Amino acid sequence: MEIRPMVALRAALVGGVAAFAKIAGAMKAAGGVKVGAAAAAMTAAATAAVSGKDAAGSKQKLPFSVACNLYVSYVLLLGDGGAYPGLAQWMVVAGGQQPNEVTLVAALSAIGQMGLLALGRRVHSYVAEGGVGGSVSLANALIDMFGKFGCVPSAREVFNGMAAKDVYSWTTMVNVYAKCGHLESAAQLFEDMPRRNAVSWSCIIAAYSQANQPEEAVRLFKKMIEENVEPINATLVSVLPACAQLGCLDLGRWIYDNYIVSGKAVLTVNLCNAFIDMYAKCGDLDAASRLFAEMGERNVVSWNSMVMAHAVHGQSEEVLHLFEQLKGTGILPDEITFLGLLSACSHSGLVSEGRRYFKEMKMGYQIEPKAEHYACMIDLLGKSGLLEEALEVANGMPMEAGEAGWGALLNACRVQGNVEIGECAADKLVKLDPLDSGIYVLMCQIYANKSKWDQVKMLRMLMRDRGVKKNPGYSSIEVDGKFHEFLVADVSHVQSEDIYAALNNIYFHLKLEGYVPLT
Repeated sequence: MEIRPMVALRAALVGGVAAFAKIAGAMKAAGGVKVGAAAAAMTAAATAAVSGKDAAGSKQKLPFSVACNLYVSYVLLLGDGGAYPGLAQWMVVAGGQQPNEVTLVAALSAIGQMGLLALGRRVHSYVAEGGVGGSVSLANALIDMFGKFGCVPSAREVFNGMAAKDVYSWTTMVNVYAKCGHLESAAQLFEDMPRRNAVSWSCIIAAYSQANQPEEAVRLFKKMIEENVEPINATLVSVLPACAQLGCLDLGRWIYDNYIVSGKAVLTVNLCNAFIDMYAKCGDLDAASRLFAEMGERNVVSWNSMVMAHAVHGQSEEVLHLFEQLKGTGILPDEITFLGLLSACSHSGLVSEGRRYFKEMKMGYQIEPKAEHYACMIDLLGKSGLLEEALEVANGMPMEAGEAGWGALLNACRVQGNVEIGECAADKLVKLDPLDSGIYVLMCQIYANKSKWDQVKMLRMLMRDRGVKKNPGYSSIEVDGKFHEFLVADVSHVQSEDIYAALNNIYFHLKLEGYVPLT
């Protein structure tokens, strides 16, 4: 007896309706709101497919391809990866039809999100063997899917095999390279693009910004403007962190005036968060506070941006006040919130408050402290003179204290003048990185402050024997849209005479006020 595909598919969906409902409830209970909502929506769609009516009771026809898309999504939500190839074979044998492009693009997107690489490769094989026409959008979906798994060679194989490519093909491949750490390949492919759009530019700018190369991110943004490509929100969200890292307040203000004030860009929550972070890190706390106050909607990132901003500026009372406000909103704090709180306590020596927040994050919010949180506690205790307790915290951490923890303790020993614990911290740090000049410099300062000149001489000889070189410190500043970089004892700047004259004048007035350097 011939089984028509639509009849068989409807029969499969009858049993699926109840399964959809169970999936929706289970995923929602487990916190998978987005996936649970998708399952709930598919429950309604499956019901309509079986009954021939939509949610309002109106009669409707469900095209075969739509029913296939629904069933594929059903299979993927169930996590039954082995069922998909069987479905494709059944459709071909039973009805002489095959999964269309829309079905496979949707399936590949779900495969990437659910981590079903083996199934993704089977879909790729099905497409490569001629199971469906190799369209550009389907190839793009394959590139994106392989990129989610970090399979760069497979993604490039699909890209190279495309007879025709659109701008999304190039952009997707650039994004795959960038997300997988192949920044040079991403940059080269971007340069080779025959045509670029705002998404392409946003992708490469984000790649450099996230790779801790803010200068290149800013340079590319300026080049994008020069080529008359209008930035989109994603572009601005990507370049503002680079501005923050470089201290490009002028550029950040220009972006705000030219795109937000003018109405060219929509000030979404994410974009507003990026502006707040940029203003705060560039020293304009008033602008950051004003933007935060004007936000109609906030998320935890918004609150974290302000908490960290005030913490960096040493305004601990404002940080604690913000945290109390946050608790009243129903938004749950996260690990970054508590990092800001502990940093503020460390800046101001609020030992009891720091202990309370450290305990609260574990007991009240079930957030396991990371190495950064422990480092803040070590710094807080050490700078407050509680070096023994700080050492206990470092030794009792569930993970290695690392450079952050032992570095905080060593610096606290420099402030407190404790040689014994300082030597302990320095030994730990040298094992982690024997060529880090900062360790030797701090220990030399500790010894020098205690007039232990033999130890100072010994350390300097040890540095020479090990080939440890002290890297000169440098800083940069933006003035009138231009970057100026300064090295210690550098006289190459064209205004170096004026700069050193100003520094000497500042130092003279510091001495008049009674300032005495630690070394």
